[in-house]
Amino acid sequence: MDIQCYVGNPSLNLGKWIMSENQHKKIVLVQSGCKGGYVHIPLSILYLAEALMKNGYEPRLVDLRVQELVPEDLENVLYIGVSHMTGSMQIPPALKCASLAKEMGVPVVFGGPHASILPEQTAAHPLVDIAVKGDGEQVVVELAQYFQGQRSLASIKSIAYKDSSGKVIFTGYRKPPSFDQTALLPYELLPMDKYLATSADFDLQTSRGCPHHCAFCAEISLFGHSWRAKPAHVLIEEIESVISKYNPSRIYFVDSNFFCNKKRVKEFCELVIERGIKTRFFAECRFDYFSKYEDEFLYLLKKAGFTEIEFGGESGSNVTLARIKKDISSEQILQSIKKCRETGLKSFTSFMIGFPEETDEQMMETLNIYDQMRHLDPSGVRINGMFIYSPFPGTELYNNVVEKHGFVPPKDLDSWAKFELYDSKNVTWLDESKKKELQTVSFLVRYFFTYKTIMDWSFKEKIIRHRGFIKAILSLVFNGIFYPFARLRWKFKVFKYGIEWRIWRKVFCLYMGQK
Repeated sequence: MDIQCYVGNPSLNLGKWIMSENQHKKIVLVQSGCKGGYVHIPLSILYLAEALMKNGYEPRLVDLRVQELVPEDLENVLYIGVSHMTGSMQIPPALKCASLAKEMGVPVVFGGPHASILPEQTAAHPLVDIAVKGDGEQVVVELAQYFQGQRSLASIKSIAYKDSSGKVIFTGYRKPPSFDQTALLPYELLPMDKYLATSADFDLQTSRGCPHHCAFCAEISLFGHSWRAKPAHVLIEEIESVISKYNPSRIYFVDSNFFCNKKRVKEFCELVIERGIKTRFFAECRFDYFSKYEDEFLYLLKKAGFTEIEFGGESGSNVTLARIKKDISSEQILQSIKKCRETGLKSFTSFMIGFPEETDEQMMETLNIYDQMRHLDPSGVRINGMFIYSPFPGTELYNNVVEKHGFVPPKDLDSWAKFELYDSKNVTWLDESKKKELQTVSFLVRYFFTYKTIMDWSFKEKIIRHRGFIKAILSLVFNGIFYPFARLRWKFKVFKYGIEWRIWRKVFCLYMGQK
């Protein structure tokens, strides 16, 4: 199927869907995913719903992680919009929704990170009519207007679609909308009890994008190098609104770079203290930022309610860190952990192994920095995982492994639906024995994180999180059995023949609703 940029006014085969202006104003927005485990509030479709409601439309939200999409949801709707990420966890459920919509004659629009990175390839799928690239708040409204016969499809920027001849048309880029206004997200359209029952955090987004150049990160493909943020006073308005309705014990800022502007963070903390807001906060920071913060600023964070800071460490090797353009150093990682310990802030860090051209010695530096961090702050350090690097479309490193390391990327949406993120089979530059070692390392670190997290919960919280007394007991027994094996393997750095960890992962993933 040919792919071309939009030129002129091709005749469209979508006309059969166009409805009269007043016939229907209902639109279904779906968050794709699988049931099980802890689920975060689907902010992406909430922002789209807010935009639709401001323009007089009636969105219905369906989160596949906690709900089912049923035929009744699709009766008398203008279109269905499905948000999904790359890989086997979200693309198959998204395609299942698309199939149901097609059976009912409902137009299908795909959006989210994967469609944003590969809009033409996504739109080429027979179950997809339109793919949206980037922020969708303006696009969803314009698509609704199109399906009501109020505008042409070709006039809508940042979408890809098939014309009547089957060619995929990309309409060109649009300037991202500002992200500085107070959001009045329609949480009432979601079963909020489902999220509050499985997560201690209430998710909020305060900025989009990141100005840095990490070679493994898809943020650049999604937002370029721009960073758009809400002013401190806007954050306060949103937080006070959320607290009045839901009174969360902790608010998680899901931004890729919450601390990008230190002045904004300082103003936010001062307003929190001034307004007497009593809740905890959790956000991601870069190690190069944090290592340079003065104690006065760190204590201000703590006074405002920040109890834990999330970091992306990626590697303990300075050679690897330079190669992936992370622009941090192992020294800054350890310095930041020391600062966390001194100021009483907990840390939550993720690493990756299996990068192209990474040597055994460089990988061992990552394993060693894990031990150094735990030694520096035994009670405050949490390691989210040591994930196996996956070539992510739209990144610089992805292009590198395709050109130089034998990685063959999926050619269509159906193939991407089989793609397993953080799976050793994607590391085509290593032999099978080494892949299995990486998998065992990754399972072990994930186990340590799970075990520490469960042990940190009170028993009452264990029951709530596991949704029952029996499940909480079973989780304690199951994870406790594996602890001695994990300690021995890690102590002696023995990662071959990790059969028991494949068993643990299988059970853990079944519990979390994963493959």
